Amino acid sequence: MKKVLMTLALVAVAATSAFAQLSVGAGYLSNTQKYSYTSGSSTTTTPTTTSGFYAGADYGFDLGQGLGLSAGLKGAFLFGKDTASLLGVSTTSKSTEIYLAVPVLVNYNYAITNDFKVFAYAGPSFAFGLSSKSKTTNNVNDDVTTTDHYGDDSKYGRTNLFLGAGVGVDLLNMIRIKAGYDIGLLNRSSADNTKINDAQWSVGVAYLF
Repeated sequence: MKKVLMTLALVAVAATSAFAQLSVGAGYLSNTQKYSYTSGSSTTTTPTTTSGFYAGADYGFDLGQGLGLSAGLKGAFLFGKDTASLLGVSTTSKSTEIYLAVPVLVNYNYAITNDFKVFAYAGPSFAFGLSSKSKTTNNVNDDVTTTDHYGDDSKYGRTNLFLGAGVGVDLLNMIRIKAGYDIGLLNRSSADNTKINDAQWSVGVAYLF
């Protein structure tokens, strides 16, 4: 009986491997964060754009008839810079944010030739922030203030849930090029009358194993 179970397990692993594919890649990432504050019947929204890159890997499973499912892990690194002036005092603020995301995507691909395939994908990505800091420099006296947005008593949340979609092409069964757009569904602020939402687009390339 043990031999039979072992044989069935090996067959299942072999079958799964035959319809699975690993990809490793990186790309450009642009994030727009909207800060909205409501006072009475008036709401003020301020967008802030940061850019950077992502890197990660995913494992895709072929479900047949062009359909597939993939799950992966990626790290995202965002950087921003802003200059402001108040009452004649100029300041420069530099921000960094790092998070991990687990995308779970459904995709559909169509083979135009054996070496050229097009595909589209959609699904959620679960994100968790590792670091979010800003460093503000007073350009008059060079004083520097560092803020940890995940520090004690912070009202800025680490978690986020993205819902996204995108398109891409596979070349020579080796190179994947894709572009996508994700909308953050969660309000990342726990402060009263305040909402912080993210939206981002990306373009990248990956190697298929």
